[in-house]
Amino acid sequence: MLALVLSMSTAAQAAESGYQSLIISYRTTPAGRPALLDALRTRLAPRLDKLHAKDTLSHYRILFSRLADSQTWDALVVLEFRNAAQSAAWRAIDTQTPGGLDAKSLADTTAVESTISDSIGSGGPFSGGSDPVYMAIPYDYFVSPSEYAAYAHAYVEPQTNGWIKAGALNAYQLYIARYPAGRGWMSMLLLAYHGDAGLDERDAVVAATRKSLASNPEWAAQAQGKHHIRTEKAAMIADRIAGD
Repeated sequence: MLALVLSMSTAAQAAESGYQSLIISYRTTPAGRPALLDALRTRLAPRLDKLHAKDTLSHYRILFSRLADSQTWDALVVLEFRNAAQSAAWRAIDTQTPGGLDAKSLADTTAVESTISDSIGSGGPFSGGSDPVYMAIPYDYFVSPSEYAAYAHAYVEPQTNGWIKAGALNAYQLYIARYPAGRGWMSMLLLAYHGDAGLDERDAVVAATRKSLASNPEWAAQAQGKHHIRTEKAAMIADRIAGD
């Protein structure tokens, strides 16, 4: 309960201060994937490095999907802003270079979706470990944001913390979109696994963790009712191109 109170308090302060995350997804044609990957590595990453060095950006992460999939994104960029000044600086950049990409990079980009969001839970160091493999799981939910946050703390976090304890997962972060109406997702769980070995252990670790949590009445109740709270959408596997 304390974690929930702290998280909701942080979210309220974030809304007042302008602190937020921005999750940008990029889509291209299958033939355009190599060019998009090159643009992210050679043009966007250096730009974000400079913003971070000038303290105009708190953190960033560039992910590229492992396989072509026309149903979802090819690249995902997560930007973290510490205050309103940082988020305002990015908005100014976006007016000149939409999604942070120049005109040449955007030529073969078929869609860019920028989702303002807030983190409602996290664990583990994203910057730790070598060769992390990422899984991004989007969700839609059918309850209020505060009810979803309560569900996340009672059901999601005990599991993700268990995966970290088991050694398969390095870190996780759960985001909710601020203005979700009509968007591709309402919340997103970003998981950083300990390489391919950690990802390969996912099913076994999930099963073992749920078995150990089944004796917890609060967790078990959330497990039974989760289908009335949210629906899971297509997960994506991605590698980190740049960032922390």
